[in-house]
Amino acid sequence: GGSAENRGRFLVETLAAVRAVWPENLPLTARFGVIEFDGRDEETLTESIALVNRFKEAGLDFIDVSVGFSTPEANIPWGPAFLAPVADRVRRETGLPAATSWYISQPAQADQMIRDGKVDLVMLGRPLLANPHWPYMAAQELGVDKPAWTTLPAPYAHWLARYRAA
Repeated sequence: GGSAENRGRFLVETLAAVRAVWPENLPLTARFGVIEFDGRDEETLTESIALVNRFKEAGLDFIDVSVGFSTPEANIPWGPAFLAPVADRVRRETGLPAATSWYISQPAQADQMIRDGKVDLVMLGRPLLANPHWPYMAAQELGVDKPAWTTLPAPYAHWLARYRAA
């Protein structure tokens, strides 16, 4: 509760403290629920974007756009890449590189989100639990030349490249 400034103070101060000791050559990232789908979406998203801009001033380099779950009345529009338009807006209005996840499971879908400029990176959770070699499979499906060498550690790539399915 309280003012918008106070609601973000803990994370702003934490980011600033981490940035003070974090190597400049490594990105400082955070995952942040910017929308709740509780009927006040525009208000929440606008306030969240203002807060992400404060995070940027505190040293944040990259934002992983997520959804908040603070109310049982939420009407979340579950569906493929449903947060992509939200991540796109956060990206455009903050100037920070952005990522998202949530119902992104197909390589072509992830690739298109990046090609369309909606996100800079696609995060994977459940797809990697279901298939730890998802990046390799995606590289194959998307026609990457020598996918074993671009997506796997060299010792695995060496043997997998000789495997029939590779």
